[in-house]
This record gives sequence, structure tokens and C-alpha cells, in this order.
Amino acid sequence: MDFNLGKKLIDQKKYKKALSFFLNEIEKGNKGIRLYFLLGIVYFKLNQIEKSIYYYKLAKQIDPKSINVNLNLANACYVIGNFLDAKNYYLEALKINKYDPRSYYGLYLIDQNNLTSEYISLLNELKNKDISISESYLVEYLLSKIAKKNKLYEQELYHLNNFQNQCFKLKEDFNLQGLFYYNKIINKYCNKINFYNDKTKDNELDEIKPIFIIGLPRSGSTMIESFISTSDKEIVSLGETSIINAAVVDQLKNIIFQKNFKIENFNLELNLNELRSQVLNEYKNYFSTNSKNLFIIDKSLENFFNIDVILKIFPRAKFINSSRNYKDTAIAIYQSMLPELPWTHSIPNILAYVDNYIKIMSFFKKKYSHKILTIDLENLTEKKEECSKKIFSFCELKWSPEVVEFHNKKNLVIKTLSGTQLRKKISKYNRNKYKPYENILNEYKRKYQWLELF
Repeated sequence: MDFNLGKKLIDQKKYKKALSFFLNEIEKGNKGIRLYFLLGIVYFKLNQIEKSIYYYKLAKQIDPKSINVNLNLANACYVIGNFLDAKNYYLEALKINKYDPRSYYGLYLIDQNNLTSEYISLLNELKNKDISISESYLVEYLLSKIAKKNKLYEQELYHLNNFQNQCFKLKEDFNLQGLFYYNKIINKYCNKINFYNDKTKDNELDEIKPIFIIGLPRSGSTMIESFISTSDKEIVSLGETSIINAAVVDQLKNIIFQKNFKIENFNLELNLNELRSQVLNEYKNYFSTNSKNLFIIDKSLENFFNIDVILKIFPRAKFINSSRNYKDTAIAIYQSMLPELPWTHSIPNILAYVDNYIKIMSFFKKKYSHKILTIDLENLTEKKEECSKKIFSFCELKWSPEVVEFHNKKNLVIKTLSGTQLRKKISKYNRNKYKPYENILNEYKRKYQWLELF
């Protein structure tokens, strides 16, 4: 069978259509590792993790020594908190290829103590091998975590710098375009967008109650999402889709990324009907717009740029702004594995992005004070019941004591870096966690006064 159409649908994020395509092939009697593997990917993208695991296991029965099958199976087990099975599949992948750093990264996510002295030696050996950039940056990242565990902070920063530089170079053109968009376009025009072609009378999205979690990475957004997911209402949690951002960029890319683009002549104009149509088609991958009283959570944090856009599309939208000590946030971002975000790979770019966030949220919190609830991570960890009640009241959801025990929820899906941490009881905020690194921000304090506030 020809898998190209199905793979193309996955690449285009048309997951429901891809699912129909592959299931239709099964109904025709087609089988095979490739078909099962791609079905595993589609179900994973749709957050139907148990079905994803089922098809990965069928693929594994055909080829137990496929490293990609074992790794994807491990990842699927990891996001639902089945850490024992995840660990075993990562270890199986290591038996197939002890020099594949993806296995070591998975083991680290489960528990940093999984990186034994034997594995650390292999990682150091890998550093001296001729490997791809994508493999090399994983090795540097893991070596930074090993150095951190041993409180070798200069060594940690050395490996972090290598990791972030390599990560940026891997998709350099994409990252440069992303930096240009965030630093020169959307930060300057997000509050003065000209919308045109608004002719839709019946908007399928008018009745949907979307909750957009916005803010900066590493600021407690996944915890907020996990709280809301315990509601007794029909909640569809989409994770970090970037659907809105992609729809906006799609309308602008042929203008702003041209070599002869002149920003002094630029006005940000968006075709609202096209925008609604694209967003609707993308969201239909995850839920039916015919559902009544449907609550959706979109945790695409960059949507603080897109608040005006979102309210044009979803009049009933609400925003939860996940906030944290900015100094801690900046350092935490630099220490994190965030390869898809172009601005996270250097301290100057991180601080510029944080500065944009502060200014933009200050504007929108005044403009839409009734639409935006800010939740501070430190308060959330120290007053979880009080804060969770605020969140549920704001979202018009019924609170119950089970909300603060979300880590006990059996079908909890966490695809972010907080997967292991959030399956434990919430611990109080550690104000001293980033003290050893504060010196890397000193030279920027004159430029960013908010760095002096903490």
C-alpha cells in the first residue's frame, strides 16, 4: 500500500483524516509494522494514548528490535505515567543501540538516577563520536544535567551553551525567521491588528468555551491544565497545538519573510474569514464542534500575542496567564529542552521574549481584565486549594477536593517536561533553586529593570 497520503496528512496535522485513511487500510485487510507504527503516531497526537500503545505493541510484535518502535512505545507509556514500562522499553532500545541518546534522554526524564556511571561513560564516549547534530545536542543536554546533579555549575553551563547553540543551528533558518517574527512583527503589532472580510453569520465556534493557558514556559502552565482536566464537565485538553499562531503566520509569511520586505511600510492585516476557517479545520482534528457545553483547553503559551485574534474567533474565550518570578523563569527556560521554540537558545533572546511578554500582558490585562486570570506559580504551590478554586470559578466549573489530587488521576496525559514532577504531590516553591545561576543575568540588569525586582 502507498503510505504517502497518510504520512502527508500527519505532516499537515490533519490527524482525524490520517486516522480514517489508516483505519480504512486495516478494513481492507492490510497489515504491517509501518501501518501499525503510523497509527500509533496518529493516536498519540490525538491524545488517545492507550490506542497508541496498542498499535505500537502490534508493530513491536512484528519487529521487536525496531529502535523507533521501542522508543515511541516508551514515550507513550511515559506521558500516561506508566514509568516502569517506559523504562523497560528505553532499556530495550539501548540493547539495540547503546549509542542512541534518545534512550538516555527518556531514562533521564523518568528519573535522573537512571543515568548510571556506565551510561554516563557511554554519553562521554558518544560526545567524541561522529554523530548528527540532533544526537549531539541531546548528549550535551544530558551532560549538563549530570554536571548540575554534581553541583558543577560552570561545567553545566558549558554543556548548556553547547546544547543550545547546536539546537539553534539544527533549524537555523526556521529559528531566524521565528526570532524576526517575535521580535519585530507580532510584539509591535499584536494590539493594532486590522481585521477584514468578517462576513460569517453563523460561526461554529461561537458556542465553544475555550480556555487558553498563556504565559512563559516553566511557569506552572501544565499544573493549571492538570487541575482543570479533573473537572466533571466534558473537557478536551489539546496541549500545545500552536494552531492560532500558525494560522496568523500563514497569512503573513509571504510578506514578512521576503528579502525585500520593508517593515516601515507594514500594517498587520488579517483575513478574519480565512483565519476562522483554518482554525476551525485544525481544531476539528481534536473534537466535534457539534458537542454541547464543550470546554477545550489550548496550552499554546505564545497565545498572549494573539489575544485580540482569539477573541475575534472565540467570543467566549477566557485566558489563564501562568506567571512566575521572571528571573527564575529565564534561567529555567535556558536549562530546558525546548527545541521547537526559536527564542529559547540564548540568554539575550530569552530575556527579550520575557520583556515582550511583560509589556504585552500589561496592555491586555487592562484591556480585557474580565477575560484574563493571572496565577502565580509560587502561590499555586503554597495555596493550591485557594488558587484552584479561583481557576475553577473563573472557568465556570465546579470545584471539588479531588482537583488538588489530580496526580492520582488514572487517565492524566502529560506531554511536557513536567511529566514526572506533576505525578507527585505538589511541593512548595523553592526560592533558592536558581541562586547558583543568577550571575549569568547580571550584565542585563541595566537593560531590563524587572530583573532587579527579584
